[in-house]
Amino acid sequence: MIPWFVILISHIRFRKVKGAEIDNHPFKMPFAPVTNYLTIAFLIMVLTGMWLNDDTRISLIVGVIVLGIVVFSFYAFGLGKRTRVDTQIEDEVINQ
Repeated sequence: MIPWFVILISHIRFRKVKGAEIDNHPFKMPFAPVTNYLTIAFLIMVLTGMWLNDDTRISLIVGVIVLGIVVFSFYAFGLGKRTRVDTQIEDEVINQ
């Protein structure tokens, strides 16, 4: 479910940032902002249904725990920090 939420939220943000440039784009999503919100609502309903169903509740709980571990590890080990690329390596890549 997480990738779908990420795709939908990124599309909403993209439309806010690039709104003027998208107006003349030939490939438009019909009912664009509304469909994103409807899909998010549908995914939340699916998650709610998973919580209410005894057979899928365990997988939902385990998924949330695993997601929590991944997010914690990302920040605890500093994986989100940007690092500078060595200028020599950068020059070599540019000159190729």
